[in-house]
Amino acid sequence: MSVPRLMLCGLEPGPAVALAAGALVSAFSPRRVRPVMLGLDVPLWRVLYAAAEKAPRVLDPVLHAGCAPELYDRWSDGADLVCFVAVAPALDAWYGVAGSRPVEVAAQFDAPVVLVVDARDRGATAAAAACGVKTLAPGAEPAGVIVVGGDDPSGELGELLRRRVGLPVLGWLPPQLSEQFTRQHAGPGPVRQLGPRPARGSEARLCAEAATFLDTEQLEAVAARRGYLPRPERSIFTPSAAGSGLRLAVAWGSPLQPFALENIDVLQAAGLELVPLNVARDRSLPEGVHGLLLAGHLDEEALADVGANRELLGEIAAAIDGDLPTLAAGGGALLLLRRLADSRGRSHELAGVLPAEAELLEWCERPRYVRATATRENPFDQGDNLLYELFDLEFLVLEQEAFAYSIGDGDGPARAEGFALRSCLATTLYPSLPHCPALAARFIAGLHAASPWVPPR
Repeated sequence: MSVPRLMLCGLEPGPAVALAAGALVSAFSPRRVRPVMLGLDVPLWRVLYAAAEKAPRVLDPVLHAGCAPELYDRWSDGADLVCFVAVAPALDAWYGVAGSRPVEVAAQFDAPVVLVVDARDRGATAAAAACGVKTLAPGAEPAGVIVVGGDDPSGELGELLRRRVGLPVLGWLPPQLSEQFTRQHAGPGPVRQLGPRPARGSEARLCAEAATFLDTEQLEAVAARRGYLPRPERSIFTPSAAGSGLRLAVAWGSPLQPFALENIDVLQAAGLELVPLNVARDRSLPEGVHGLLLAGHLDEEALADVGANRELLGEIAAAIDGDLPTLAAGGGALLLLRRLADSRGRSHELAGVLPAEAELLEWCERPRYVRATATRENPFDQGDNLLYELFDLEFLVLEQEAFAYSIGDGDGPARAEGFALRSCLATTLYPSLPHCPALAARFIAGLHAASPWVPPR
């Protein structure tokens, strides 16, 4: 576990960290940089997914507190550099979880800290927060700063950072570039957005341009100042033959963005053969698969592509009706609805597996954690679980009787969530299999009991 690593974190909320992180992973391309987000922020995740050579992972302090070293060990394997990117500011805890401040996690993994100083419209006062981190986080090792939006690297701010704070400047991203990025770096926003959206790939291009303003040699030297971490005892990723001989079709490609990839890591470690299924281009399910995974975050702009793929949607519906074990979560569950109205009011006819029609109201940039109790009809989950949601949905038509979860905080009546259709669990919530490995085990057991899918002739 001696892969070069660093912790990139801001001093306050804002888009500066996203630009600095995108620039950093772009600067080392085509080397294998693994971004590991500390906490989840959807716009930041999209930036890292577009810019990095290795797909980003999310270390969630709420869900992964007990298995963080094992997750890191898995994700750093084969990487040339691991870049932790903190969603919360350097001294802020994630949802109040003890030990989750970025400076504390950096100390846990012996990762030097690179601070992102947002100097837009602030001038020399931006140096004060960097000085505060050095004072208030003695267990961490601040190793340098990246300045976003500063006017002059040789001016007063640069001098304060170097001489008074005592940190080298590892990059200085100019104001014009940072303002362009800030205008484009926004979540989907509320319902009924009007007007054109930024061109696809524009954020990645700005990150690539910003990479030219970083001192990659110094950054590489900072990342190399890590210590040795002992290899953790494996529990989640213990090599296993539980899934040996099983083939799982995994929905991939637009409009499903490959989200929550730690779930894929768990299933791979169990020995399953994962067969990619492009939901917009493929016309049929792969033959001989024992189950289907539909999970990810939804890209509304490409939703029409899968809606037009009636052949595949019809085959998915037939397979689920024939009891092919299916786990559909988040945006994947939405594809199983009869019809979905997106947040811009456009209606899409989908697979029709779930007896419901719905309207997307609003997207979340950060997770909202939900405690749920599995119903007895739930085919794969049991007992209490902690999941999260990333969008608000209103059902316009709902005919289902068997729901997957009961959600309640004890202060009011519980509400039903998700759908249980014999061998199909569909929930608009997002599970994390490292947090609930029993869900993965029961899903794999369901695959063993299933007959391989043979498409109708």
